[in-house]
Amino acid sequence: MERRGGARRRTLSTTEAFHRRFRTAGIAVAVVAVLAIVGVTVGLQRDSDPTSTSARPRHTPSASAAPLVVVPAVHFDRRILTLPEMKEKFGKQGLHLVESDPTQPTTFTISSFNVLGSSHTGKKGSAAGPARAARAGSLVRRKGVSVVGLQEFQSNQRGAFLGNAGMVAYPSAGGLDGENSIAWDPDDWSLVEGHLVDIPYFFGQPRKMPNVLLRNLHTDRMAWFSNYHNPADVFGCKCGGHRAAATDREISIVRDLTSSGTPMFTTGDMNDRASYACRYAASGLHSADGVSRAGGSCHLPGNEWIDWIWGSSQVSFSRYSRDYSTRNGPKISDHPIITATATIAPAAEACKSYTRHGDKYWFCPDPTAD
Repeated sequence: MERRGGARRRTLSTTEAFHRRFRTAGIAVAVVAVLAIVGVTVGLQRDSDPTSTSARPRHTPSASAAPLVVVPAVHFDRRILTLPEMKEKFGKQGLHLVESDPTQPTTFTISSFNVLGSSHTGKKGSAAGPARAARAGSLVRRKGVSVVGLQEFQSNQRGAFLGNAGMVAYPSAGGLDGENSIAWDPDDWSLVEGHLVDIPYFFGQPRKMPNVLLRNLHTDRMAWFSNYHNPADVFGCKCGGHRAAATDREISIVRDLTSSGTPMFTTGDMNDRASYACRYAASGLHSADGVSRAGGSCHLPGNEWIDWIWGSSQVSFSRYSRDYSTRNGPKISDHPIITATATIAPAAEACKSYTRHGDKYWFCPDPTAD
């Protein structure tokens, strides 16, 4: 019995141990549950208290965290202007939209050429005017001329010259008013406006001569071109005074057309050399062969000729040439063809730009504006 009893006692001891462990675990679970309830209650109370530290941000920067960077406020325009609004805005400043970049120079070949009118030839074995004009047009094209001032350009010479040169001219008609014309390559220039002005000619009689405003199609730069033929001492005319009167009129036109800052060129057969050149240089223009005026003095390079190319202060010249091969067989003219490379400086300093969606729009002075 005692064995059984001892065994029983051992069994009871094991059972008792189990129950004791169960009771201990139950108490632990109860304690944890109570603590959890108390924690939630305290947290709710703190959350409802605006002064509680638990209402503050949970992530407090440590002492080693980077300092807070304050970014200055950036002010943006309310909105980007539309193209019509740009035109209105800059139009009030006397500027108009240009299609090309005005920061680029405009470079081209310019010429002055007295082609010897048909009325002067056709006798004594000389070639007729239209045949010579055709050769003149081909010569101009070979030299890459972009703009040319023509004198003694008579009606029956126009078609042959313009066809071979690939040019158009102002005035478009012939007759006396067309004998002095300005022609240009339509792939390089477009006509903005043209005018015929009265210039004293033989015996002081007025003759219409052209001024044109052309727009360069590559740079959108505009420039004035004038072309004149002053009278020579022939046909019984002592024309010195008439040449002087013509020069006065031409200088007046230069000053008028350049007053807005628009570049200008003059070509022509002036039938005069040094004395004419120094007077014309006083207008502010300088010649392609180096005549200029500075500090009240006239600079003459020497070897002046009667056919001229002039440019305003925005213009520089290079590669000046007088080609006398025109006098040789087959003869084209009794005058050389005068050519030079002209470069008009960029106009950006007088322009303003506006960038819209990555595209830059340029607005520049309009020489046609009143």
